[in-house]
Amino acid sequence: MNANEITFGIEIETIATEDALGREGLRIGSYHRGIQVPYLPRGWKAEHDGSIRCRNGHACEIVSPVLRGAEGLAQVAEVVKTLEAKGHRVNATCGVHVHIGWKREWPAEALARLVTIAAYVERGLYAITGTKNRERGTYFGGVRKYGNGKDA
Repeated sequence: MNANEITFGIEIETIATEDALGREGLRIGSYHRGIQVPYLPRGWKAEHDGSIRCRNGHACEIVSPVLRGAEGLAQVAEVVKTLEAKGHRVNATCGVHVHIGWKREWPAEALARLVTIAAYVERGLYAITGTKNRERGTYFGGVRKYGNGKDA
């Protein structure tokens, strides 16, 4: 098993502008019924997310197709640049979710290593956002809270 065998998906919570919906042709589907984003690669969809709060603009979660390896990471980086260029913004209610594909035949020890790595870097990932809101929020309590019965 190597890292290029692992699939992943990402959900990027944003606030879309009126311009994105008008001139750029963005349509936001209902929850879990995303619609292809016209200015992103095939498979990237926009759907409503009720956890995003905004006064100006539209709550919009951008959901990736299944991605893999360095090519998938490069696509994520390009998508983030494009979203910024098209006026998508974030606030303290926005977040990012990463889903990891895992095959049953892969060793449990490898999964344990992956979870351990995630636990060690999660505070750093929260720190680069400049806010404690998501770390302390109700939607996600962090990886460290699971497994040993102790708080992070």
